[in-house]
Amino acid sequence: MSTPVRSRRRSVLWIVGSVLAFVALYVTVVALYAGSGDVVGSGAEEPSGDTVVLSLTPEKMDATTNRLAVSVVPTQGEGGTFTEGLQALRPFGVLVSAVAGSKATKYDVGDLISPIDVSLVMDGQIETWPFDRYTVRSIMTAIEDDADGDSTSLPTVVQPSKRGIPGWDIAVVETPLGPGINAVDVTVSRSGSTIAFGIVLLSLMVVIPALVLVVAIIVLRGRRKVEVTVMGWMGAMLFATIPLRNFLPGSPPIGSWIDYLIVLWVLAALVAGLVIFVVAWVRRGPA
Repeated sequence: MSTPVRSRRRSVLWIVGSVLAFVALYVTVVALYAGSGDVVGSGAEEPSGDTVVLSLTPEKMDATTNRLAVSVVPTQGEGGTFTEGLQALRPFGVLVSAVAGSKATKYDVGDLISPIDVSLVMDGQIETWPFDRYTVRSIMTAIEDDADGDSTSLPTVVQPSKRGIPGWDIAVVETPLGPGINAVDVTVSRSGSTIAFGIVLLSLMVVIPALVLVVAIIVLRGRRKVEVTVMGWMGAMLFATIPLRNFLPGSPPIGSWIDYLIVLWVLAALVAGLVIFVVAWVRRGPA
């Protein structure tokens, strides 16, 4: 087989392989995005007629302040003695902890059952983006005041809503601690699509200085002539790095681990490429 034919076949294989790799990456990111944002719950038992069901719906996750905003709606099924639809039949309340202090909400007879908006204080570190993970244990229970004015727990079940938060995977696990008292363990982590998106952007950031260094070294070795306009392109790549870094999903704060592992060295490589190109320009001498 002649050399030109072999070279042409090798080029075709490279093109086909690149296209297949791109398609595989594209399909993977889209599939991860389609399956993200789900709320997975476990541990809840089937509620009976007298059981108060606390429907837990995630609203917003703020990783910067480690806060998960959720809404809680107490309801009962047919034959319930405390609620009928969205109206309270008897005085009762809902107690939720881990919200920068316990929060108790009371309902009197005839009150409309409005959602209880709470902000759970999570434990996690955004600096480990995109693999940051946040957890919290909250006590959620329905309560009733007895004749002496003391609060007693009612049979309670926590049911998470299927509606999630885009970009986050949420897991809710309910653990009974006693009669009517439930510990709800909430775990929040970034979805696979967010992680994949971030990795793709970081990979593009690594490619940029690699291209700049290749061009600069080739010019320094005299294999290409010095074009001063190329310095403008290199400078543009340098100033494009910070906006690209700020475009990362979730806006990781300055000083995250990616800054020390990737961003800092991307900037250093771009500056090195500029220095090498300037050295080549100086060595060329006057035109």
